[in-house]
Order: sequence, then structure tokens, then C-alpha cells
Amino acid sequence: MSMIKGPAIWVTMTALILGLTVAATAQDQQKDQKDQKEQKDQKGRRNQQEQQQPQAQQAAVGPAAQSKDELDAFVALQNEQNPAKKIELADGFIAKFPNSDFIAYAQTFRVGAYGQLSKPKETIDAAQLAIDSTIKLGEKLVAKADADSKLTDKEKEALRKKDKNVVFLDKSSPQFQAFMNQSEQRILAFYQTIVQGYQQLNDAPKMMEWGEKALGFKPDDLNTLAMLSNVMAERPPSNEEEKAKQMKRAEELASQALTVLPTFLASPDAANVSAQAKTDLTSQLHYTLGLVYLQEKKLAPSQQELLTALMSKPNDPVTYYRLGIAYVQDMKNDQAMDALGKSVFLKGVSEAGARDILKQLYVQKHKSEEGLEDYIKSAGSKIGQ
Repeated sequence: MSMIKGPAIWVTMTALILGLTVAATAQDQQKDQKDQKEQKDQKGRRNQQEQQQPQAQQAAVGPAAQSKDELDAFVALQNEQNPAKKIELADGFIAKFPNSDFIAYAQTFRVGAYGQLSKPKETIDAAQLAIDSTIKLGEKLVAKADADSKLTDKEKEALRKKDKNVVFLDKSSPQFQAFMNQSEQRILAFYQTIVQGYQQLNDAPKMMEWGEKALGFKPDDLNTLAMLSNVMAERPPSNEEEKAKQMKRAEELASQALTVLPTFLASPDAANVSAQAKTDLTSQLHYTLGLVYLQEKKLAPSQQELLTALMSKPNDPVTYYRLGIAYVQDMKNDQAMDALGKSVFLKGVSEAGARDILKQLYVQKHKSEEGLEDYIKSAGSKIGQ
């Protein structure tokens, strides 16, 4: 019986992760090209254009098309809604413009499209390519910013005379820092997409391998900590030595996630997370740590963590099921029956397992199954009290 619970903030990766950043980048470049054409036709506005140019040069951070053909191809890709056609356009764009700054975005569109088509293996492959291309674009922009920082004002002015569209990057600017932060978030989302893909393929070792890689990229990322600790807790190895090692690591990660949680909840990022999602996340982290303790036979700490999880989310049948198991192993049969009765009442994936154990305990105590259904209803009526 499978009853794996995924962390509440697991990412469902689509091309929307680019959001308005990509759309604005491409559309702004199209608008700039249109404006430049109009300005060439209106000689009286050239002075105004030149006065505004330096400000625009400093503000622009991100991919830049090298030709109208490249930009038009990318915009067509961006605007395509059919996932199969989007993949076709993305593959064509990558083949035709292999050195384009927009390769990272084209790869991201492939990730989202394969996700829409429910093709986990292809999604995983696309996400790996998206990680590589996003990192390369970031490295390119950092290298340019470093080179620009060494230019004198005189050198910059000389470059402007040669090319009025030249852009100088400043790593300390809010625009540059915002772009790099968005790139980091996309890379994390790609890692998490890969983990989810391997979950769909039921490949636990690969899930954990890529979860560790994600932590290598950003060790304190709450989403990754929650995801990886949960996978480790839910998928223990059969070998006892390996199980002990994995549970120790899961305990470390879950505890770290709970330590990071208050900081996240107080951060600006949490403002975009619903109150229910925050509650679910809190419950999920305590559930995961409770399950780790249960796997380690630390029964009292397990019961405490699972009860804490239920304080945030009192209608979760799987948590009641795990709590019932912890009570059974601790020889607390009455408490186990109550928890299992609530799990059965709430139904879900844990219902069959919970009912089986509850029936054994109930018959052991009452010497009969008579009244079992009434007991389940009574236990269910106390949920949330």
C-alpha cells in the first residue's frame, strides 16, 4: 500500500515559472525595435532618443536577441499554447540559434510542455538541459558585468558612439540582482522538477540523488529540505544499516527545515503563499520528522511530532494512521484505536491499512466486531476537538 505524502510546497513546473520576466524581455525588445524604426523616420525626435539612451542601457539586464529573425522566432515560441507544437518550436529555435541568450528560456518552455504532456522522462531530460543553459547565461552576464566595471567613462562613451544600443551591466544594480535571483529560483525549480519526475517514475534513489544536488546548489532552501526529507522518510531501504543511515540524514534535513521555517514564514516570499499552504507546510514538516522517528523506533518523539502535525492539519488520515502505528508499537492500544478510527473515518489511501489494524485491536478488546462501525463514527466526531 502506497501512501506517500508530498510536501505542500512541491513545485509543479511549467513555462509559467518564467512569468512576466520572459514575456517582458521579448516584448520589450520587439517594442524597442519598433520604436527605433519610428525614431529613424522622425528626425525631430532623435535628440530625445539620445538623451534617454543611457538610462535604458543601464536598466537592461537579461537575454538579448542578436537579430530580428531570432527575436521573432522566440516570440512565436513564447506565444504558442499547444505543448506538442511548443516543443517543436523550441527544438527548432535551439537548432537554429545555438548561441542565443534565449536558449535557457527555450529549454524552460520544453520542461513545461513535457510536463503538460505527462512525460516525466522527457521532462527530466529537459530540466537538466535547462539547468545547464540557465547557469551558462548567468555566467555570461556576470563576465560581461565584470568586464564593464573595468571600463572608464571615456571608453564607454567611445563604445556608445559606435553602437547606440550598447548595454553596460552593473552587478550591484537592483535590476542585475533581481535577474540573478530569478535565475536561481528557476534553477531550484528545475531541480525540484527532476525530483518530481523521478517520483512519477517510482525511482527513489534518483529522487534522493537529485534532491542532494539541489541542496548542493542551495543548502538552506526550504522546499528542497522538505522534499528530500519526506522522500527519505517515506522510502526506507530494506537493509537495516542503510535504513539507519538514511533516517539519520532525513532527521537532519527535517530538523533543518523546521529551523528555517519561521524565517521563511516571515519573509517577503511567504506573502505570496496562502494561509492554508503555510499551515499545510508546517503540518507536513512535523509529519515528516514524526515519520522519521517512527522509522527509528523513537516512539515518544514520533507521537509528539505527529500530534503537532495534526494541530495544524487535523483532518489528515495518513498522519492519524502513522500515529496509530506509533501507539501500537508503544503498547498504547486505546490511543492507537482512537487514532486509527479517525484515519478510517477520514478515508483516503490509509483507510484499508488503518481498518485492518483497528479491527484486530477492537476484537482483542471487545471479543467481537460488533459496534466497530459506531466506534469509527464516534472517533471521527472528535476530530478537531
